Amino acid sequence: MAFIKSFVSGEGYDTELSAIDKANEMLEKAEMAVLFCIMHRKTGLSLKAHFLSELPDLSPLADFLLYLNLSYNSLDCFPSEVFQLQYLQVLKLRNNPIKSIPGEISNLMNLKFLTISFNLLTTLPPELFALPNLQSLDVSYNELEYIPNEIQNLRSLTYLNLEGNLLYSLPCGILKLQLSHLLVENNFLHVCFWSETFLMQPQCLKDMAALCFVKHQLWKIYHHLPEEIHNIISSFTGCDCCTGPLYGKGFRFILIYRNAYGLRLPYQFSACSPDCYTAFVKSAVPTDGC
Repeated sequence: MAFIKSFVSGEGYDTELSAIDKANEMLEKAEMAVLFCIMHRKTGLSLKAHFLSELPDLSPLADFLLYLNLSYNSLDCFPSEVFQLQYLQVLKLRNNPIKSIPGEISNLMNLKFLTISFNLLTTLPPELFALPNLQSLDVSYNELEYIPNEIQNLRSLTYLNLEGNLLYSLPCGILKLQLSHLLVENNFLHVCFWSETFLMQPQCLKDMAALCFVKHQLWKIYHHLPEEIHNIISSFTGCDCCTGPLYGKGFRFILIYRNAYGLRLPYQFSACSPDCYTAFVKSAVPTDGC
């Protein structure tokens, strides 16, 4: 009865209008902030806590904007307007309900600092690891279960914040980075989980057969291969333990290393074969032992 009375009196409708008016008011404020940047050629723009679900047109800022803060808004998708900002160096997207980062992130070739913490990310795209100038990456407090090993391609990276995710191990590619700060608290990296994460993952028979074919150069004998087989042996990545090809996920295992801060952390490796794994473990000397 109370709901009917409220509906008849128009209270619910007024509340809805009030919310729409408030959203329009905040969007107008954002548009004014963009206009102010244009008029004064400001290289920084903060739209923090404007509760925006969409952004105003940012294209007039494309030639000079270096800093953009979009934290504490209601953006449920990564804002495509950002990809027009070719000179952008700092992008902050903290506390938004963003679920994924699109591959167009690779357009931001000048990006140095990316903060996208307290969002809803479950994966990171490979294009993110193609940014040549990225120095700081904060993806803390998302829902990431793994970090791609391609992170090793971020050779300029010195600050990495992975706190508050769902990680059981770290990619071995992190060991190749010259990090001054690595933050990993509030994950599942604790020693009590090592008995589970230490379980080795066997290789797929198809991947082992492809490696054997290439290793023994059997193409010299079998000149005419079916297209399906040719596609299989042409699709590989690099082995974490040697310089050879890696088919599929490889022979996966974990080693424990102590980092510069004294933390013993599990790193996941993928070997191209059990023989490669054996040779690597014998020659590898983790900073804390296995």
